Amino acid sequence: MNVNEVIHRLDNAIHQLLEREHNILKRGLNELNLNGHLTKYLSPLFDEYDVDPEYNGDIAKIHDRKELDIANNRMREIGINPSHDDRYKLTPDIIIHTRNTNDNNLLALEIKKDSNSAKNKEFDLLKLEHMTIDYQGNHYNYKLGAALVFGTKDKAGDYTIRFFQNGIECDREYLK
Repeated sequence: MNVNEVIHRLDNAIHQLLEREHNILKRGLNELNLNGHLTKYLSPLFDEYDVDPEYNGDIAKIHDRKELDIANNRMREIGINPSHDDRYKLTPDIIIHTRNTNDNNLLALEIKKDSNSAKNKEFDLLKLEHMTIDYQGNHYNYKLGAALVFGTKDKAGDYTIRFFQNGIECDREYLK
């Protein structure tokens, strides 16, 4: 599936969410609830893939859990204390992929409400950077990563989206 089609389907699911679940955003309810509803709208649009919320499995790891290698200095840059071994457990908010392989990872989504801390939002961006490129032991190679921030309360209905491809943040018009 080409990137433009992925983005078109993602946009469609987001618009369904904003239309049908506006009350969740207006009330500022839990992010996991929001993610569950977005998964519900994504699933039929990506029926040839598995659409999984909070999926941390990694068939290629001995312990079958996703993790990323992130350099200590990158973690310090965003204000997070680095781990002793540069390894961080990973549970993406929503992924669109084929289970039991890392050869068909299409889209990784990290989702936040506007009320989340800047540090948490920055960590999501760092994770997407590392999930979309193969280096330093990170082997997920998602074709596309997207960081969504949804407005809540008085800003319900607003959202921003930032895309990552090949480990680099890219404007929508430059994605391939």
